[in-house]
Amino acid sequence: MFFHKISNQLIYVSALDWGLGHLARTSAILSELSKRNEMIIFSTDTQLPLYSKLFPHIKQVRMPSYNINFFPDSIFHFLLTQSYPFFKTIQTEKRFLHTYIQSHAKPDLIISDNRYGFYYPKIRSVIVCHQLRLPLPFVFHAGNYFHQSRLNRFDEIWVPDYEALDKSLAGKLSHTRSKSLRSKLKYILPQSLMRKKLLDKTIDYLFIISGTIAERQYYEKVFLHYVETLQKKDNTYVIKIIGSIQEDGNVLMGWKSFEESNNFILQSKSIVTRAGYSTLMDLHYLMDEKQKLFLVDSQYQYEQKYLFRHWIEKGWAESIHG
Repeated sequence: MFFHKISNQLIYVSALDWGLGHLARTSAILSELSKRNEMIIFSTDTQLPLYSKLFPHIKQVRMPSYNINFFPDSIFHFLLTQSYPFFKTIQTEKRFLHTYIQSHAKPDLIISDNRYGFYYPKIRSVIVCHQLRLPLPFVFHAGNYFHQSRLNRFDEIWVPDYEALDKSLAGKLSHTRSKSLRSKLKYILPQSLMRKKLLDKTIDYLFIISGTIAERQYYEKVFLHYVETLQKKDNTYVIKIIGSIQEDGNVLMGWKSFEESNNFILQSKSIVTRAGYSTLMDLHYLMDEKQKLFLVDSQYQYEQKYLFRHWIEKGWAESIHG
């Protein structure tokens, strides 16, 4: 196993606070590395209680938040309102980490999950990232230049995917022709906190919502429309929505823990979700051949649009749109 090679080190870790996906896959890495190393987690206010439940024995340091709130129905709204705070936070987190290291113990390794500013010169710094290139329209081509230039500031890039392209969950996103990036790549396999166990299939349809608050609000409405359609078809269907903003204890289950989500997935005959990469890694790990996966296309999430097509072309999922 890749992580067994790392031992007796002081390691700083931080993940992007855009939904729970980055926290989840970073936690899978943390669970392995914490067995043989001393870890310190740099977390935001929203991440801190979740990390505390998963790793109560690991010290946490509060980090600045990106406060990203992606709007699924308007890319221009996102660019106008979120771009400046995003770039500002990169500089803020960089200064924060540098100041902390100068007044505390110097780590042997720094691990950043998609936080561009979480690195330090002359200390081995790693970024966890499944997107080596961004599938952006030509008008946003500069975004790819910025992304790859930031990746190049790290000593290594850990890709949570299979190296073999025919098995790759992220397809062309996690592969690159760039010589400078390729020299830094280490494929660490898909990462998930989920655990397999035998549970009866008691749920006909499970809808999984993820992302920022704005995204969760948007997909809650979309999925409730699908639920209404299914119930008209057969009112005996057992249907659950997890990750919802609202909670009624019947269909809308909200979100309580990774363990509860784990169980809901295992109990479901059919699963409907958008193509968020961390969710896809969880489903890849948990689902059996009898379960069906349906994906929802995302209009302005270009990464998820690519993953939507990739998984359908591979035969790993079907489109909910028919």
